Amino acid sequence: MRLWMNSKYVRKGDYFLVNKSNEKYVIEAIKNGAEKIITQENTTYDIETIKVNNLEDYFKTFYCKSINDLKLIGITGTNGKTTTCYLIYQILNMIGVKTAYIGTIGFYIDGKIMDLDNTTPGIDLLYNLIMEAKEYGCKVIVMEVSSHALKQNRINGLLFDAVAVTNITQDHLDYHKDMKDYIQSKRLLIDKLKNKKICILNKKDKYYKQFIKKENNNYIIGKDVKIRRVKENLEGTHLCFKDKKKIKVTLSLVGSFNVYNYLMAYKIVKELGYDINLFINKSNLLYSPPGRMQKVCYGTNVIFIDYAHTPDAVLNVLKTVKKIKNKGIITIIGCGGNRDKTKRKIMGKIACKNSSYVIFTNDNPRNENQKVIISDILKGANGKHEVIYDRYEAIKKGIKILNDKKILMILGKGHEDYQIIGNEKLYFSDYGSVLKIINVETNIDS
Repeated sequence: MRLWMNSKYVRKGDYFLVNKSNEKYVIEAIKNGAEKIITQENTTYDIETIKVNNLEDYFKTFYCKSINDLKLIGITGTNGKTTTCYLIYQILNMIGVKTAYIGTIGFYIDGKIMDLDNTTPGIDLLYNLIMEAKEYGCKVIVMEVSSHALKQNRINGLLFDAVAVTNITQDHLDYHKDMKDYIQSKRLLIDKLKNKKICILNKKDKYYKQFIKKENNNYIIGKDVKIRRVKENLEGTHLCFKDKKKIKVTLSLVGSFNVYNYLMAYKIVKELGYDINLFINKSNLLYSPPGRMQKVCYGTNVIFIDYAHTPDAVLNVLKTVKKIKNKGIITIIGCGGNRDKTKRKIMGKIACKNSSYVIFTNDNPRNENQKVIISDILKGANGKHEVIYDRYEAIKKGIKILNDKKILMILGKGHEDYQIIGNEKLYFSDYGSVLKIINVETNIDS
């Protein structure tokens, strides 16, 4: 028996929780087999109805004992949440600790089980995914925690054994309005720690000191874990770091930003009490999530597909490939519609400054005029660039002009297999488009 606020998930014997936003779906929930209605409103329904003061607290009370023995790990930040979580998910499963992942790329237990609409699902789906993971035999759940979820109290009742803040840079200001509110929302996570109260922070993040709380055991990458040497190439990264003793690892991950993602994952696993010797020498077997510096080899050229959709993320991935020997970087990029407009000009400037040639195209325009979006981006553009609104045609052009050891960066959508145009969600995959255009299924390293 489960609790739901979305009537489509209700099955026989479940409870349907009602507030003003979903009360019109009560009839559907009853038809689907709801046994009881739990409500904040003063309405009585055709089946047993229980009045409560707070639905979020009811979730906490109902599920608390069932999930109390699970270890929960929460990762927040602007960039790097998905990769850090996915690395923890891989490491723990690698050493025999059955672990589930919940986040941007979906719900994973031994591989993907389902896609999710939000980085952090609504409270009903989130609790039920946690319950499902427990029923699968998982001992640990690692999840991305978005600023929206924190501000909207979607994780009400959950306490974490360890958290990490990857970094804070400009994003979601269409929702938060300013950086102060964005940071305050993120800070809510560090108040939700239990047991050893492990909190991992990033010294490179200019806001990291705002996340230090005396009651927590704070570990800072770049201070408590010192990076001694990083050597990058197209095949991966050689890393030397010191955490009381010197450790050397080889990673298949590309980019110095992934060094921080890896070290955060490493430190969380270590501080939770697991033996690092079980995975350190296997670190080269870890791989990036889908759509995160996902590599396709094409002749003497390389194509990278990445989810970078913030100024900081775009700068990081472009700076990474600039360090790698190449004869030119071609970048394909756009910005989402009905989202933070202030970052568009910045992203246009960063793309042009760090590329040999830029093709500006549609991302998810949603209900905003595509020409207005591109016009905003072009305010920061200079150098060699063009506009191709059709994303598939933009990718086709980018591949066409690839020649002799160049790098093509396709940024913004990463793992997404859809494009939102108007009110329609249409199938579209950057990775799938690349494979279709080059018509080659060999020499692919994903």
